[in-house]
Amino acid sequence: EQFWGVDQDIESVGDFIRRYVTENGRWGSPKYVLGESYGGVRGAGLADHLQSRLGMNLNGLILVSPYFGQVTGNDGMGIDLPHVLYLSTLAATAWYYDAIPGKPASVADYAAEVDRFAIDEYAPALLKGHAISPEEKQAIAEKLGRYTGTSTQFWLRADLRVAHEQFLQELLRDRGLIAGRIDSRFSGPSLNPLSDTMDYDPFFPAVGPAYTAAFREYLHSELKFDVPDNYVISGGLYRKWDWRHAQPGADGDENGQVPVTNLIPALARAMTMNPGLHLLIDQGWYDLATPTGALKYNLDQLRLTPEARGRIRVNMYDAGHMMYLHEPSGLKFRENVVGFIRDTDRL
Repeated sequence: EQFWGVDQDIESVGDFIRRYVTENGRWGSPKYVLGESYGGVRGAGLADHLQSRLGMNLNGLILVSPYFGQVTGNDGMGIDLPHVLYLSTLAATAWYYDAIPGKPASVADYAAEVDRFAIDEYAPALLKGHAISPEEKQAIAEKLGRYTGTSTQFWLRADLRVAHEQFLQELLRDRGLIAGRIDSRFSGPSLNPLSDTMDYDPFFPAVGPAYTAAFREYLHSELKFDVPDNYVISGGLYRKWDWRHAQPGADGDENGQVPVTNLIPALARAMTMNPGLHLLIDQGWYDLATPTGALKYNLDQLRLTPEARGRIRVNMYDAGHMMYLHEPSGLKFRENVVGFIRDTDRL
């Protein structure tokens, strides 16, 4: 319980950074934090924590496929907003697999079109709940099916609310395949073609063993740390995680914490209080762990001045959550990160 939680994690990692910087005489050096996935929570929290609690400003925060909180980032919680924010990445996945008629030339243009539909038509339809008319529900379901390469009936059966794991099982069902969640460009044979939801993520058997082998080799050869135990990734730790967070501006419990994680206010405070903090975000079109619609929504919710908003850069990649595994995207990723650091290390 000292480490397994949003604020506990931010404090422990922040303490490590403080000790490292002090012991190595680096208080006057440019400083950058790069976080991936949950690193959106950790990175945004650290940027705020380091400067507000420890007096240490960052030059740059680099977030790769960032996750900022549960309300925008989880579409299986019975909340309508994530369904709206996931839609354009469902559509981009259908675009990738040529599952839509009259496929546009650009995935970016297609995603932008679907985002407009999601905000202007889909979200108001969901807000009506049971009060929506049968005619409007039918019309919305037809558009959802067309945009995502699935059927009108599929969306009607789901009451217009399809979780991404259900979509990934359905999209390529007729081909006997399921698409990946971490990177939907990866596909694999469905283990149970009758299942309503994906039974595995084809991304992991394609990539996971290489990562495990590399890490075990690093432990053995470089760190000289031989351990007989299995190397377990996560191990379901998120189920034991304390998701409470002391959110700026929110009324919380006796410790100032609210039960739902949202790091957007902390990121806004960090960028406001530190005029030298620059933000770089790298995001893949085919990422159903942290979809593009959620990223756009979260950035739009940052309460910032035009000057502070001008310190944000966003790069999109023709890949998924870990875009650097795609060689052309990996080269672009490196160029963008190096360019960002060179541009901001003395500002």
